[in-house]
Amino acid sequence: MEFAIVALLLFTLVLGIIEFGMLLKDFLALNQATREGARSAALRSNYNTVVNRVLTSGPGLDPSRITVVRPSYRVYDSTSGTWGPWIENAVPPDSILTSNVQVRVHSEYKHKLITGSFFSWLAGGKDYLTVTSEMVMKRE
Repeated sequence: MEFAIVALLLFTLVLGIIEFGMLLKDFLALNQATREGARSAALRSNYNTVVNRVLTSGPGLDPSRITVVRPSYRVYDSTSGTWGPWIENAVPPDSILTSNVQVRVHSEYKHKLITGSFFSWLAGGKDYLTVTSEMVMKRE
């Protein structure tokens, strides 16, 4: 009887450790892919190149589960000393001074739970958890 109780707890703990490890792996891979996309935008790549860079740079990630990739930028206004609003779904044109621009890439990834429905209550009944990443870099 004691073994049944301890085995159930141990089994749940081991599955939780495995699931967390796989989630952390996908989170780190998504951060790497998003950083590569932001770096590409900082080096004056066009919008499609930035998106493609994010989709292809995540080691071990399924590109079809990367659901949102939004490169955007904002310009520093030296007269007021503030940053302007983010201009979504665009990369800055080459006519903007490079020292006054920040680029941002935001992406989301649907991490499929490897334990199936066992931990689906954590995800609100879904079989995946959404992992997000956002990187901001200064344009070079």
